[in-house]
Amino acid sequence: MKKTTKRTWMAFLVIALLLLLIGWYPFRMYQETQKMSPLATQEIIKGIYVIKDSFVNCYIIKGNNGYIAVDAGNSRGQVKQEMQKLSIDHQKVLAVFLTHSDSDHVAALDLFTHAKIYFSKDEEQMINGETPRFALFKNKKMARYELLHNGQIKYVSGLQVKGIATPGHTPGSMCYLINDTYLFVGDTMSLKNGKADLFNEFFNMDSETQRHSVKKLAALKKLRYIFTGHYGFTDNPVTAFKDTGR
Repeated sequence: MKKTTKRTWMAFLVIALLLLLIGWYPFRMYQETQKMSPLATQEIIKGIYVIKDSFVNCYIIKGNNGYIAVDAGNSRGQVKQEMQKLSIDHQKVLAVFLTHSDSDHVAALDLFTHAKIYFSKDEEQMINGETPRFALFKNKKMARYELLHNGQIKYVSGLQVKGIATPGHTPGSMCYLINDTYLFVGDTMSLKNGKADLFNEFFNMDSETQRHSVKKLAALKKLRYIFTGHYGFTDNPVTAFKDTGR
């Protein structure tokens, strides 16, 4: 009888903790997303478009005969609708470069049926079940993709895209440097009052590693623009990275 009672209480405790976790995480997520400042859907500069999807941005970049995308938003329907506002045909997106595999960056992937999907080789662990994203939660599997190494370059529609490994938010977070000028950082950093800062620590898997990744970005030359996933963009990289210790 005592063993049965003990097991019952243990089961009750486990269930209670799971319920607490399930309720607590969405509440904290809501709190953190309220701190974010995504851009409205628009053409930011000539040939570079931002898509607003709830609390996150993804980007569309015009090439010679099509487009590439950096990330794929939080909602398939919303991304499609916002692209229509800009008169961009989603069928003409030739490649999607994912900064990482979190749900708010991959939701519209199946919208881009003609696109190749790329992300870091170190991020594959997040979608194959090897590494959980948060406690019991895991990122969604993907049916098709190609893996990139740090420093690897792809050429798509006349655009040069270089992948830069920047772990911290996730183990395989990767930034993309396009034509040596435009840097897309996803959740590797935030911008606060025009200055580079860490991303929300609640969502980071390793903030200290991310700190080193931001310093790595600060050492890049010739940058003209930095585009983030949740905190807008800057056309003044020198000021943004001034206090990062580069």
